[in-house]
Amino acid sequence: MNERVLIVADERGSRDLVAAQLSAHRYQCRSARDGREALSLAARKPRPSLVLAGIETPGMSGLELLGKLRHLDQNLPTIMIVGLHELDMARSCLREGAYDYIVEPFAAEDLLNTVERAMERARLIRQNEEYRRDLERMVHEQTMEIRQTRDIALLTLAKLAESRDNATGQHLERMAAYSRRLAERLAAGPFRGKIAEDFVDHLFKSSPLHDIGKVGIPDAILRKPGPLDDGERAVMRTHPKIGGDTLRRVIEKFRGNSFLSMGMEIAYHHHERWDGAGYPHRIAGEHIPLAARIVAVADAYDAITSHRPYKASYDHEEAVRLIAVDRGRHFDPVVVDAFLECEADLPDIRRRFLDPVHAGARLRGEWAEIATPL
Repeated sequence: MNERVLIVADERGSRDLVAAQLSAHRYQCRSARDGREALSLAARKPRPSLVLAGIETPGMSGLELLGKLRHLDQNLPTIMIVGLHELDMARSCLREGAYDYIVEPFAAEDLLNTVERAMERARLIRQNEEYRRDLERMVHEQTMEIRQTRDIALLTLAKLAESRDNATGQHLERMAAYSRRLAERLAAGPFRGKIAEDFVDHLFKSSPLHDIGKVGIPDAILRKPGPLDDGERAVMRTHPKIGGDTLRRVIEKFRGNSFLSMGMEIAYHHHERWDGAGYPHRIAGEHIPLAARIVAVADAYDAITSHRPYKASYDHEEAVRLIAVDRGRHFDPVVVDAFLECEADLPDIRRRFLDPVHAGARLRGEWAEIATPL
């Protein structure tokens, strides 16, 4: 038996008698003559499994000692040793969390029975705490695995949509990284305290869904190497509605998914314009969800700096100039200001996704963050 008992009494004879009775049953006993010494011993390792304390100890009442012991360890059982004239105080100790009390003079058998009941209760509490921690750990691990599987499936779906387009490789990864950087700047500046703490993570993980509606666009239009005619352009402009409607139907079936809700907003509105001349709904200004306004700038930067069969790429400086020119027309001026404040970081983000040899490893590293809770 490894149960340890701390005995607190001002009289050495009382301490020694209790220790002798409990030691005979293989309890490990330590003694303290006052509350100060008791607290010092209780704080040392190995800590006591139970405390036996008198109602009155030099320099500190038993009630005060009980409070300090519970502050040290609220699950540490304490048994008060009282005289017949101290029963009112003993009941006060019970109300303050003492396990029980025993009245002097007591028989060794009564002492042992009271101690064993207290020890058994303490063991059950410890087992329950261990079970709770194990259960929380298992639930956390399973939740993380489910979320990672979900997020990988969504990224795979977004990559499938991208694979039908002529977009430059790693477009989704760059988009997510650009969007996150802009969101971080906004959260630290003009939107400090105005957006939820998990907004940046949600945006990073949901921005790859922006063009998911392109799965509904015919290959003849989606993969056309040259400019689109008016009819083809009209068909292409249906992809935000296709994507938004698809995600809306999923959300209506599986309610409460904030990740898909932001993805839906982005899919619907990333081609809207600040001045109201965008599509598909021609909404303007702050009626456009913030996530979509951020992705619009990130998408534009990536499109300008990427080569496509029907257009050449521009350098970083020209991309910055073109986006700045459209401040307050195509793009939210506050988002553009944030873009200009952090634009020096964007070329480095782009370079991280240009090396085809290490692209897969880098992708796994970037998207490891998807496993964090939403």
